Formats: sequence, structure tokens, C-alpha cells
Amino acid sequence: MTPQIQISHFWLFIDYRINEEFYANMKSFIFLYFEKKRGTCVADYAAGSIYREVRRRRDLKIKEVKADLHQSTISHLEHDQSDMTLRTMMKILQPTFMSAEEFCRLINDRDEASTSIFKQMAHYYDSTDLEGLISLLKSYKEKNPSTTPNRLIGMMIQNCIDELSRQESSLSKDDCDFIQDYLLQPGRWFSFEYIVFTNLVFSLPAKINLRIAKKMFRAYQQFHLPSYDELLISALYNLSAFFLGQDDPSSAVRFLDFLDLEKLDRHVLYMRHHVTFLKLMIQFKLDSLNRESLDKLKVFLKATRLIDQTLFEKNIDWIKSLRIDPDTILGEHLEA
Repeated sequence: MTPQIQISHFWLFIDYRINEEFYANMKSFIFLYFEKKRGTCVADYAAGSIYREVRRRRDLKIKEVKADLHQSTISHLEHDQSDMTLRTMMKILQPTFMSAEEFCRLINDRDEASTSIFKQMAHYYDSTDLEGLISLLKSYKEKNPSTTPNRLIGMMIQNCIDELSRQESSLSKDDCDFIQDYLLQPGRWFSFEYIVFTNLVFSLPAKINLRIAKKMFRAYQQFHLPSYDELLISALYNLSAFFLGQDDPSSAVRFLDFLDLEKLDRHVLYMRHHVTFLKLMIQFKLDSLNRESLDKLKVFLKATRLIDQTLFEKNIDWIKSLRIDPDTILGEHLEA
């Protein structure tokens, strides 16, 4: 298994925390934020139209988001005819999987709270708890309506199950078409779209990944919040790792060239580690006889072993998954 950015055929959920209880799944870089503030705020007059845009982007009907509110209440809000407390707003945001932080930043830069499903996925995956993931998927489908976001979440959980089972993706052609149609439809990308793509890259055919990647680049160039930078980086990492696993290092290099580590905070060390590792592995795949590249990779792996033995073992596992003998890099015999 590799560093929690899904590299080739192994996911690796590495949790690291930053200021706001920030979690990241390094194979798919899932980001979760936990509520820090309480109270209410008055929605801006732009809030209603923005909410309507998000609801429609998620293919949700008013009856699917209204919770215990009247449909007319939602309608008045969307037409900017009424104000709403943050608590009420959070009720109708929940089915859209948009955090309050993201929504408030869209209207006037505030803070947020979100769902816990991604945290649960990361917990079970990191614990290699296959039964836990299977139970999570079953209960999630039973407790949640079959909306577009919920179907996509279900696919991500199934993806984790397939990874831990070490089996090929169980996504059908219809599933892949559904993902493609959703991500390619007109409209802006918000954090959910990046998270979906990043988590499902390894389950999609190369041609579909290329189409969606082009859409992602256009969406990012046309609009993005600062918080989307790390989401874009995680998607680029997974795309690069995917094509390397497909024995296409030239495509892997192209995606990695778009990846700007300067957009990452300096304390996001694990993410920097994984990106550096991927770059060194691509160089090795392109020219395994290059002494300089080999020496850099060897030093990198030995330093990793000194710092974090578990991470080192995951790096070695991934090298083996690429059908490369780690002994040829380290110049030493590793125990099986």
C-alpha cells in the first residue's frame, strides 16, 4: 500500500492535522473540517441564488433538501426574498455535501462545518477494516435517499472496499458513464467535485480520466477558492500516479508538471513527501540506469525509513506493485 494518495493499486490513508482539525486522505486526499463556531448569521442577498446554483449543480430537488422546512421557505430563500439563520442554512446544505465554510466564503468569507462520512471512510480504510467499510456502505445506502451526491459517495466507499479486497474496481460501465456525465456537465466545480474525481480516478478508464481532467483544469481556471488548491493538487497527484501505474510515465510527468507545491502550506509534510516520492519514481521508470536519479531515490527511501518505518514499508509495497525489485534501488536484501 502506498502513501494515501491512491498510487496505482493501493490507497493509503495518512491522517495529518492542521489548524482546524484538518484531515487528508493521501491516496485520495479527502479533506474534512469540523465546526468551530456556533451562532447564526444573516444570509447575504446573494446567498439564495448561490444556494440555488449549488442545489441544481448537485441534481437535487427542493423536496430533497428542505429537511423539516416548507418548500416555500426554500423557494423564498433562493429568490433572495428572505434571510435565514446559519443553523437553518446548514440543514439544507447537508444534502448537497457543501460545507458551511465553503458556502459562506462564496457569499462573504466565513467559517464552516461539514459531514463526517469522509472521516468514517478514512478511519475504516486506515484500519484496514473491510467489514467496517462494508457495514458503512450498507447503512449509508439504507439511511440516505438515492440522490446524485449519495450515489457518488457510495461509489467512493465501494472503491475503498475494492482496494482493501485487492480486487479490480467493481464499478460498471454505467457507473463510469454516470461519473463522467456528472463531472462533465456545465457549471462550476466546488470542493465536492474535486473530491469525487480524486477518489475515483483509479476506477475510471484512462480516456475518461483525460476528459474529466480537461474539464477540471477549465473549471479551476475559471473559478476557484483558495481552499481548492490542495484539492487540485491531490487530483493531479492521483492522475500522475494512475498513469504511472498504467506504464505511461510520459503522461504521469505531464500531470505532475501542473502540480505546484508552492500552493501547499509548509507544514503539509506528508503530502510533500508523497509528491517527491512520485517524482523520483517517475524518473526511475523513465531511466532506471541514471545514476543520479537512482542515488536520490535511494537516499530518499533510507531517510524515510529513519523517520517513519511504516511509511517506508508502504513506499516499498508500492514499488513492488510496479513490478520493481526494491533491492535494485536500495542495494540490500529486504525481508519479505
